[in-house]
Amino acid sequence: MADRAALLIAVETFFEAAPSIPYAAADCAELHRALPAAGYNPAKCHLVAGTRTTKAGIESHLRRLPKLIDKADSLLVLIATRGFSLKGRGYLACADTITPDLAETSIAVADLLAVLQKTKCKEITVLFDADAFTLPNEVVPSGLDEDELTKLFEASANCVGLLSCEPGTRSFESGSLRHGIWRHHILEMLTGKVRSGVEKDGTLTADALHEFLLDAVPRTLRRSYDSPEEQSPQLFGEKNADMVIADLGKLLGPGGELLDPGRMKRVAFRAESSGKIKDLAGYRKTHNMPDRVNEWARKYVNRAAVADIKADLDNTFDMVREQFGYKRKDLDVSAERDGMGYIRTPDFEYTVTVAVNPDDLTEVIWQREIGRLSGPEFVRSAGFKAVFGVMFDRLVFEFAQSVDVADFVDQIEESPPEGVKVNVASDANEAEIALAGFAGKVVVTPESVVILGQRGSSTSLLEQFLTFLRKFSGLGEPKSLAPVK
Repeated sequence: MADRAALLIAVETFFEAAPSIPYAAADCAELHRALPAAGYNPAKCHLVAGTRTTKAGIESHLRRLPKLIDKADSLLVLIATRGFSLKGRGYLACADTITPDLAETSIAVADLLAVLQKTKCKEITVLFDADAFTLPNEVVPSGLDEDELTKLFEASANCVGLLSCEPGTRSFESGSLRHGIWRHHILEMLTGKVRSGVEKDGTLTADALHEFLLDAVPRTLRRSYDSPEEQSPQLFGEKNADMVIADLGKLLGPGGELLDPGRMKRVAFRAESSGKIKDLAGYRKTHNMPDRVNEWARKYVNRAAVADIKADLDNTFDMVREQFGYKRKDLDVSAERDGMGYIRTPDFEYTVTVAVNPDDLTEVIWQREIGRLSGPEFVRSAGFKAVFGVMFDRLVFEFAQSVDVADFVDQIEESPPEGVKVNVASDANEAEIALAGFAGKVVVTPESVVILGQRGSSTSLLEQFLTFLRKFSGLGEPKSLAPVK
C-alpha cells in the first residue's frame, strides 16, 4: 500500500484583504481526522489553520514539508483561501495579505507547485478551493489565472489539480450543511458516504473524484439557494488524472463495490397494470375503439390518457415533495402528449406510460418506472417506502454491453454455486435462475437481469439483486457473469 501524506491549509479569516471563508477551518479539520481511514499515514497528515495561516506560517510549513512527510509516495494538498491574479500570475491570499502589496504578501501558485515538487513524491494532487475576490480599483473578481494553471499542470509529470470553481467565480457554502459545498462533497467521498467512481479494490482516482464533484456540486447548489447560481469544478493536468488519491477498501468493507451508485444508474423498478380504454378520462362514447395495434391506435390512446397521466404525476409530485422535502425548482415535471409523463428529481426519475394491450384491444397497459437512482440508501429510505413501497414488482438491471447467456449458463452448470438452480430456453437466449430462500424469479437475457417478486417489495427486490451480485461477480461487465464458488 502506498505511503500517503497530506497538507491541509485553511485560511478562513483575513486581517484586511478579503472577506472570511465560512466553514473553511472546520472542513479542513474534519478532513484531517478522516484521512487515516482513507489510507493516509496519520503521522504524515498536517493541518495549518488559525494563527498559522500568515504568509510566514504557511511558507514555514512548505519549506519543512519534505522533512515532515519523509519520502511519502503520494501527497494530497488542500488549500481553502481567496485567490487572485496579477499580470498573468495566480496568487493565494494569506491571513496577513495586505491590499497595498498583494503579490508580495501572498503565495504565488507557481512557487507553491515548485515547492511541492521538492518533496520528490511520485504523485501530487492539489485541491484549490480558491474563492475569488475583487481587487482594489477593479470591478469584477479576478480569481486564479486559468491559462497559468493549464500550463503549470500540463508541464508537470506528477501533478494533477482540482479547482472548486472556474477562476473568477464564487465557491459557495451551504448554511444548512454548514460546509463549503465543494469541500462537503470531498468529505463525503473520502469518508465513504458515497461510492460513485470508487474502483472495485476501493481505490479512488483524481479523475473519479472530479467527475463526482461535477455532478454533485451543482445539484447541492440548486438545493441550497433560491436564486439560480452556478459553480463549475475544474481539473488541470488531465494526463495525470488517473492518480490514486485514496484507498477506501477498508472503509467501505467487503462487497462495498456492489453498492456503487454508478451501477444504480442502470437499475430501474417497474410495474405493469391493465385498465379499460373506456375508463380513460378522455374517452367518449362516440369514439371508435381500436381494432388492431397500429399508429392510429397508439395516438388515440395517447390523447385519451393525457388527463390520467397528468393526474398520476400530480399525485406523485405532491407525495414526493412531502416525503423528500424537494424545492419546486428541484423537480422537472412533464405530461407529454405521446403517452408518457415524467418527474425528474436529484435522486431519481419517475415515468408513467400507457399503450394499447395487444392481447385485449379494449384495454391499455400502464407501465410505471423509477430509475436513475442516486444510490441504494435512497431505496431503503422511509420516504421511498412511503411513496413507492407498494408500487413495483420487478427490478431491472440493464447491462452496459450484451451478455452471452449460453456461456453464462455453461459456467453455472460446470461449477454450480450453492443454492442456485438454472433453467434455460432452447435457444439459450434467456435463463431463469432460482436462488435458495427467494420466492421470486431471476431472469437473465443478453440485455438485462430482471428480479421478479411480489408487488410492494421494492426493498426486498433490491436486497435480492445484491444477493445475486454477490453470487455472480462481474455483473454488468462485457461478457462477464462468472459465478462465485
